[in-house]
Amino acid sequence: MVDAWQRHRFFEGLSRALLAVDRPILLTIDNLQWCDQETLAFMTFCLGLAADGPVLVVATTRDDHDPALAAWAVRMRATGQLTEIALDPFEVDDTAALAEAVTGTALSADEAALLHATTGGFPLYIVEAGRADAGAATGDQLVSVLHGRLAQVSAEARDVAGLAAAVGRDVTLDLLTEAADLPADAVVGAVDELWRSRILREVGGGYDFSHDLLRDAAYADVSPPRRWLLHRRVAQGLELLHADDPDAVSAQLAEQYARGGRADRAVDYYRRAATVAACMFAHDEAIRLLEAALEIVGAMPAGRDRTTRELAIVESMTAPLTARHGYGSPLVRDALQRSLALADTLGRRDSVLDALVGLWSSQFVHGDTATAHRTATRALEMVAPDSPLRGPVHFGYAGSAASLGRLTESLEHFALAAEYGGVHALTVGTRADVHGPAWTAHVHWLLGNADRAEEYATGAIERARAIGGVYPLAVALAYGAVTHQLRGDLPELRRVVDELCELCERYSLAYYREWALVLDGWSRDDGTGAALARRGVEALTADGAFARMPYWLSLCADIARREGRPDAARATLDAALASGRARDDAWWLPEVMRMRAAHDDGDAAVARLQDAARLAGEHGSVALLARCHADLTARSVPVAPFGVPPGPDDPRAEANGSQTLRS
Repeated sequence: MVDAWQRHRFFEGLSRALLAVDRPILLTIDNLQWCDQETLAFMTFCLGLAADGPVLVVATTRDDHDPALAAWAVRMRATGQLTEIALDPFEVDDTAALAEAVTGTALSADEAALLHATTGGFPLYIVEAGRADAGAATGDQLVSVLHGRLAQVSAEARDVAGLAAAVGRDVTLDLLTEAADLPADAVVGAVDELWRSRILREVGGGYDFSHDLLRDAAYADVSPPRRWLLHRRVAQGLELLHADDPDAVSAQLAEQYARGGRADRAVDYYRRAATVAACMFAHDEAIRLLEAALEIVGAMPAGRDRTTRELAIVESMTAPLTARHGYGSPLVRDALQRSLALADTLGRRDSVLDALVGLWSSQFVHGDTATAHRTATRALEMVAPDSPLRGPVHFGYAGSAASLGRLTESLEHFALAAEYGGVHALTVGTRADVHGPAWTAHVHWLLGNADRAEEYATGAIERARAIGGVYPLAVALAYGAVTHQLRGDLPELRRVVDELCELCERYSLAYYREWALVLDGWSRDDGTGAALARRGVEALTADGAFARMPYWLSLCADIARREGRPDAARATLDAALASGRARDDAWWLPEVMRMRAAHDDGDAAVARLQDAARLAGEHGSVALLARCHADLTARSVPVAPFGVPPGPDDPRAEANGSQTLRS
């Protein structure tokens, strides 16, 4: 799986290489609507990196571009990096001038008006109509013009044009010669004729049609049986020409075999092409290719072979879906559920376990804590002692147990995860020796050992730096920032959050970027914190990432309290309680209840504090129980035996008495 940080490292390296050129840079892109998401992301990254540099990108696009391009344009306008120049169709005078340039004959006023009315002033229609002496070329008339141009060349040239249309855009003489049922000199002669007729044009080291409509017209002239044969010949030609590196043309091979009726080979090449795309950070393209493979497999006869092929494709799709949409995406959960069902049908134990580990990750991030823990429990019950997924299974079990408030049990399984090692890259996207200790730090703090919590958090960050990866470092910093917030260490929190914010901004790391926003907002006292924290919570909610939501909302409530907005604080705490109870996200609920008691009167406040203390005692959360006892004592209420808070000589008590809430 290729992580988001790797993609942005690639973009950054390429951008810096371009910017290292000691002269102004002009990049031109024709038909921007054909660009994939990764190309658009690269342009955004490059222009952002060279905000003051001599870089100009000139691109053309039609008005009917897709929604993804429209959304990209909106973002670019907002940054001030996009200047748009609308090119309207020609008026009557310009239409007449272009027609005269093409035909060499001036049009009368009536002829110009008629040509403009029939072509709409679009240059392509004017040129084609002029070349064919059609005088008008709209709709079916334009198609006739295009077919008329093809009819004017020789039969061999038309055959080669049909073959080139079957190839697509990347047409080379080598491929045409290999795939055509003609001698090499005849193929060259046909291409020369098509070039002189301006049907083909030189592009790089090969040829392409001078317009998409011409390609469509050439393809339409080929009969369906002939197309079947041409696509097979093109595929065989590609395999011969790229025998040493078929991956380079795997996407073309997949499409050619699909159109040539070889479903089995098409599926194999679609999967190979998807792997190549993912390695190039083109996750949208990888998803598209795998969806094409699924469509072909879906048309195969039902049976074990079809099920086996579908499972392999769906398993391959989970990684690019996760990279593109995030762990909490319903698309990811649907793919994992499908993998699980198919693996069950086939009796594939390892595939079932792999799907369960992935499903746990998606369910947990989405906030389905109890469901995620049931998934982890099922995986734990079936994992073999020598399975490479034993470490990931214990990690998942430990994480959801911690959120359920089963702290001691969680600590035991985090230790087992570290012992077995190997957190599955697909499910959590990081490493056991970083993510495990970073999360374990929170459990140690809750259990009353603040020193141990700091050791684990610091160790995880140091380990991430030694590894050198951006994503493991982001994970370690994010969890470390939470640990410092729990301990009330504001200077260290600010230092870690600043680094985390910079890292997430630089590499566009979602999810942990939202953690950084909330923690950054909580740590500020300049009046800007509430907006930052709210942005973080809203982004997490929009992404369907509800894990730890009671904690995030409690920080927002604390900001509101400090700013003198008690009603907002109370409402936010009520939302935190509702979220925690609805999603079984229990680990922080005693603290939310304690904070909410500050907005109650008299007996209601005492009752809520006692409930909070009772829940903290059930969890074994020494740190939160101590806070509840402190608030009860401050109200001169005898402390009930909900649990025994640490004494002054108990190392578990160290630093846990420090207020997490800032005054």
